[in-house]
Amino acid sequence: MNAAETRSGTRRPSGKKAKQTTVAGIVIAVMLGGYTLLRPSINEATGWNLPALPAKQVAKDSVAENSNPPISDQASNPRAVPKPADSSKASTPRAENQTQSQGNETAPSPGPLASKMTRGSPDSDAKSAAETSDLKYGLLREISTDRFLSPAGVLYTPGSAEGHRLEHLRRHTKDQPNRSGKHGVFDGDMEGALATIDNAYEKAQANQRTTKEVDGKRTIYTVDMGKRVGFVGGRDGQRSRNPMARRVRLVLEGNRLITAFPL
Repeated sequence: MNAAETRSGTRRPSGKKAKQTTVAGIVIAVMLGGYTLLRPSINEATGWNLPALPAKQVAKDSVAENSNPPISDQASNPRAVPKPADSSKASTPRAENQTQSQGNETAPSPGPLASKMTRGSPDSDAKSAAETSDLKYGLLREISTDRFLSPAGVLYTPGSAEGHRLEHLRRHTKDQPNRSGKHGVFDGDMEGALATIDNAYEKAQANQRTTKEVDGKRTIYTVDMGKRVGFVGGRDGQRSRNPMARRVRLVLEGNRLITAFPL
């Protein structure tokens, strides 16, 4: 009962205010209408020039007074106020769909032109292959008959008991366990031996970690390579379990190689 009385009590004042507002609007409309009708007679009788009210303004004021509901009624009736649409809920599925569609997209595969551009030219590949095949051991260039020059400038010529310095060098790519004393063996067969000799020759020319001896026309370099380049074989090496070799001995006449071996 108290709750019902309270609710009814809160609504009654708003109804009275609505009635009072409506009566006031009617009175104002009647006064404006009377002024409009009596203005010409008053002007003729008194000689005054009273201003005329626009008809649109009168109608607008009367309609505004009658149509605008009281603020208290709007506050007491929450159903009359429309709720704004929740745009975040509507936009969230779209954003998720866009994210999923972007995630499902895959990068386009390269076309035939792009694949051709990434490949080497057949002519250039054939040319480089031909040049490599012309090099002995893929490294030495023949400058004259049986005379080969390395990229670092080491010259390999005929000579020694084997008939050619390269054949003599080949002996230092395989171990000879029955040979007396020590026998240095390069890692990597002939290709590895030639590359190591070039590196040692460059270090010797730059005097990097190199000792130098001169014996007549020959120059003897002992170059510390700072890493393994082979091992020590022969009988002495076998007794020592073939220790790792980190140095290279070069014997040269000018730039012509006489012999080379690791130690």
